[in-house]
Amino acid sequence: MIDKAQLGRRIRALRTNKKLTQDKLAEYAGLNGKYLGEVERGNATISLENLNKISEALAMPLLDLLNAEHEIPQKDMKEEVTKMLDEANDEQLKTIYRILTAVVR
Repeated sequence: MIDKAQLGRRIRALRTNKKLTQDKLAEYAGLNGKYLGEVERGNATISLENLNKISEALAMPLLDLLNAEHEIPQKDMKEEVTKMLDEANDEQLKTIYRILTAVVR
């Protein structure tokens, strides 16, 4: 689950990758620039409506905007993968092995 601080960092990163200022993104999204700054700093709660406006202004699907996988610490990811491997049945384990082999090698 993404929290306000993570979401703010995500919006800032996407905005800067598109070489937009806060004011320009706010303008495209129909939002106040100061408000967008507060959102990016994790100091403001944002509505689904405003999230949708930002995703449209960034020309990306809302689900992509909310994806915070890139912020999950590597240690946590390894623990989660280990847990999934431990819980996988034989067929799932074979599929996981094939995928990992294709990706890592």
